Amino acid sequence: MENRFYKRRSRRGLGMVAAVFLLMALGAQTAFAATSYVNSVSITVDVDLELGERLPSLSVGYTGDSAEVMIPSNDKYDIKSAKWSDSDKDVKLGGTYTMKVTLDAINNYKFSSGTYSSSKVKIKGGTLVSAKRQSNGTLLVTIKTKEAKGDLEAPEEAWWDGTRAGSSRFGYAKWESVENAAYEVALYRGSKLVEKVTDLHTTAYNFYPYMTTKGTYTFRVRSVPVNESVSKYAKRSEWQTSDELYVEEDEVSDGKGKPSSGSTTQPDAPSTQQVGWIEDGGHRFFRWPDGNYVKNDWANIGNVWYLFDASGAMLTGWQQKDGLYYYLDAEGKMLTGWQKENEIWYYLTDSGSMASGWLTLGDKTYYLNESGAMVTGWYDVNGETYYFYPDGHRAANEWVDGLFYVDQNGVWKR
Repeated sequence: MENRFYKRRSRRGLGMVAAVFLLMALGAQTAFAATSYVNSVSITVDVDLELGERLPSLSVGYTGDSAEVMIPSNDKYDIKSAKWSDSDKDVKLGGTYTMKVTLDAINNYKFSSGTYSSSKVKIKGGTLVSAKRQSNGTLLVTIKTKEAKGDLEAPEEAWWDGTRAGSSRFGYAKWESVENAAYEVALYRGSKLVEKVTDLHTTAYNFYPYMTTKGTYTFRVRSVPVNESVSKYAKRSEWQTSDELYVEEDEVSDGKGKPSSGSTTQPDAPSTQQVGWIEDGGHRFFRWPDGNYVKNDWANIGNVWYLFDASGAMLTGWQQKDGLYYYLDAEGKMLTGWQKENEIWYYLTDSGSMASGWLTLGDKTYYLNESGAMVTGWYDVNGETYYFYPDGHRAANEWVDGLFYVDQNGVWKR
């Protein structure tokens, strides 16, 4: 009797133990599920940026939906919203714009503490700026769009600088400058193409040496990308056409002053015994007392540096020499220091060459992109995020907008 009672108690005890282990196992599974983390996320940006228009509204959805911001269908995280950091901005050619995308963890998943690196956040159609957990269940992803693509603007106006025969500017073509553009220019007599010049980095050209036959002349000019970087997002513009210039029989050119073989930018130096500065055909040349012109080189004249092309003509505007860019004003003077063109700041070193990359002046540090333009606002350099004030200097060891801390090197600490 006692043995049967003991056995019943033993079975009951074993059952209770089994039940306890089962509950423990279920609890362990629940605990395990509660500590599962979202290890990586993917976001696709499909935004149509219309030049000159305001940034478009953003809808969210899943891959395959008709939405501007999408994530793949999954059981770990969902997309809650996508908003522009500044929705009032107008879209400009080459412009990049920032959006903030909010993701929510689902099904007992969580976002891990700290930040998510680029290896854990895949962005298609844009560039990752940052990804930071707001809470266990919320991840805020900041994305920068690709450059807005489109056509360059055509020069607003094209005109003949001189219309009177005998004038040094007769047949001299000029046009308005366009941001991030070089130019292609073509001369016509009636409907016949007389001469074409490509990849011109100035806003003027002397066509008179090609006006060897009487008739009515016009020229056409269009903008082309100034360099390979701009060509990635900008296409050449439409043509802008000048008014007409009629050349009488007694006004035609003798053909002298055309560019030498292989040159497409400036005419040959004039034949004269004059020394010093010489004006000819709308161009300036400099001749030394020994009879030699400055050609394809720099010259320091009156403590001012000037650059001359292979034919001896003085150059103006942006020019490339030995792989470096320089800026020469309308009088040919090589400029240094900060220079503003088309609302963009550039820095020219003491040697005149355009700076790019990091630049430290006094106690302030700036960053100039590959085209030499000074950057402002939030900007990524080699995978790190920095903030640059409107005057271009980098923030360091401070809170930006009271929300984002940047360390002593200016790196945003997520």
